[in-house]
Amino acid sequence: MITLPKEWANSVGLNKNDTVGVQSQPDGSLTLYPKGNVPVPKRCTKAIDATKIKDRSFLNRQLIGAYIAGHTSMLITTEHPIPNAVSGAIANFVQTAIGLEIIEADDTHVLISDLLEHKAIEPKKTVERMRLLIKGMMNDLYEAAYTGNLDGIDDMKLRDTEIDRIHWLISRQCNICQKNLSTTSRMNIPLSELTATLSLTRVMEAVGDHIIIVSKYLRKMMEAEGTFAKVDKETHECSTKAIELFTNSVKSWVEKDMILADKVVKDSDSMIELATRVSKSPVVVDCLSVSPRELILFSTKRIAEYCKAIAETAFNVAMD
Repeated sequence: MITLPKEWANSVGLNKNDTVGVQSQPDGSLTLYPKGNVPVPKRCTKAIDATKIKDRSFLNRQLIGAYIAGHTSMLITTEHPIPNAVSGAIANFVQTAIGLEIIEADDTHVLISDLLEHKAIEPKKTVERMRLLIKGMMNDLYEAAYTGNLDGIDDMKLRDTEIDRIHWLISRQCNICQKNLSTTSRMNIPLSELTATLSLTRVMEAVGDHIIIVSKYLRKMMEAEGTFAKVDKETHECSTKAIELFTNSVKSWVEKDMILADKVVKDSDSMIELATRVSKSPVVVDCLSVSPRELILFSTKRIAEYCKAIAETAFNVAMD
């Protein structure tokens, strides 16, 4: 038997001897559900009128926003037959976002629905997947700069897309759980862990974007000159240390290891100081105006800054 405030009971339609659902929360509090059972989150559809949309990227941003916001379905409609640009943007989005499929489609509408079982998501496993992808990208970039063989960076964009997919998924899950606390219980993942994971994947996604940008500049240097001056051994060793630094920064977060996180912070400062000291151009304004050596040194400094940010958040996670 539970005694409840009469005013609240009346406001939700409870009568004497009615069944009330009770669910414990991580902080020790209890959540009450007037109808007895813990409610299943309602499916919600986001309608997007694409009749006047001519910019494919604008539609893509709307779809990503609806996905991250937690809508379970997206209905894209047009007054006239869907143009190729719109259908192409929809197809690309569905292929990129995790868990989505096109359920219905005709000349004037497309219905996208989420089929993913969210309780199967494990934040630490998604973080590990991102780490491996980014580590591989870093290794291939720095090896390309050292050997002069750019074959290893040809598929960088595909790998970066996979990183984006994982980051979107964590962002989406965080939004869904914030809107319905019962979701975190079904997933058996504390909301605090999801929000902490979101902070981490946001930085990791930025690292992936950085590698893509540097790869593009390296490719442009090759196209402009037909070849380029490969980086020296000292610069290559510096970039190799950046890969190790990134690995340790993520490890310190996953394992809640404050000792390792402290080491990463100090090593990041040392790397930034080293790269600045050996660089002939400490400030890079136009990446195409510098040598590959300066470009890679700039990259290692930027990576070190990201690693320091990850390690600092690891302290917060470890103290939770």
